[in-house]
Amino acid sequence: MDVGNILKLQQIIGYDFKTHEMIIVAISHPGKKKHEKYFSRKFEKLEFLGDRVLGLSLADFLYRNFPNDSEGDLAVRIASLAGTDFLIKLAKETKIIDCFSIPKDFFVSRNKNSSSIADMMEAVFGAVFLDSSFEVAKDTIVKLFGNNVHKVVYKTKDAKTRLQELVQAKNAELPSYRMIKMIGEAHDPIFEIEVTACGKSCIGSGVSKKNAEHDAAEKLMDSLEKK
Repeated sequence: MDVGNILKLQQIIGYDFKTHEMIIVAISHPGKKKHEKYFSRKFEKLEFLGDRVLGLSLADFLYRNFPNDSEGDLAVRIASLAGTDFLIKLAKETKIIDCFSIPKDFFVSRNKNSSSIADMMEAVFGAVFLDSSFEVAKDTIVKLFGNNVHKVVYKTKDAKTRLQELVQAKNAELPSYRMIKMIGEAHDPIFEIEVTACGKSCIGSGVSKKNAEHDAAEKLMDSLEKK
């Protein structure tokens, strides 16, 4: 058990665990104990629970703080805040990712963009809930997310749609996407995809082809708008 990582995590999230049983599971990637099926099952169940705790916490907070938003608007906000990409970003920004115990020979340790990072974040939320209560877990999550709940840009149109509309406005050919490569293990891949439009190209990456395409579209759109 790496007590140092637990102490560092507690300082970041502002919660001190009464017992370390669940948080040890949450911050230890199953690949570290790949021969212990029981451990992997515990992690998966903790992630499952944490996903629900996160969703309800955000739903409750957004419902109370954005009274003028429609149901659809709230759904878009939650989809953004609870999404894999945002959780990975949050893990990096808060340095929580440095508290995770990840196999040195595992792909995620080199790229740090794996969906496994988002899974471990959810497991942490599940561990806080089991160690305390829903109210405490919700407060911990809301404080951790901080101003992100207000600053995140919620767009009803995805990046690919907005890029297509931008290109059409320039009377140019529609964007074309092509797979560059897939990095990592088959169960934990990172995709790189290139998009080309208006004579320019950008490469995006993501934990799925869809995410990689959206990342590439976002980058190209920013480039074209600046131009």
